[in-house]
Amino acid sequence: MIELYSDSSPNGFKATIALEETGLDYTLHHIQIEQGEHRGADFLKLNPHGRIPVITDSTTGIVLFESAAILLYIAEKSDQLLPKSFSERWQALPWLQFHSSSMGPIFGQRVHFEIFAEPIKPAITRYQN
Repeated sequence: MIELYSDSSPNGFKATIALEETGLDYTLHHIQIEQGEHRGADFLKLNPHGRIPVITDSTTGIVLFESAAILLYIAEKSDQLLPKSFSERWQALPWLQFHSSSMGPIFGQRVHFEIFAEPIKPAITRYQN
């Protein structure tokens, strides 16, 4: 059984959507970031970086954090979401890396500067563009 530790955020949604789409059995544990639950000792044992999502799999003993690693694990475990052909698989994997190293962080920074930080117009413009 997979245990998913997550909150309502784009990175958390990725793991939840993949688990729903593949039909793998999982239990969701809501980690309330606004309440600081991601900084608690129990959560930090799962992910020392204190970020969601995290999955644990009791059938394999594997604990994973970082959304791209989790998505790869779900794809491999379910035998879904990634093409079987070698060349098609390697066409898909760069898009997974693109989401985790480019789009995800850029959208995160945009939300930070537009909603949470004191308005800094050059930063807002940069991430909107």
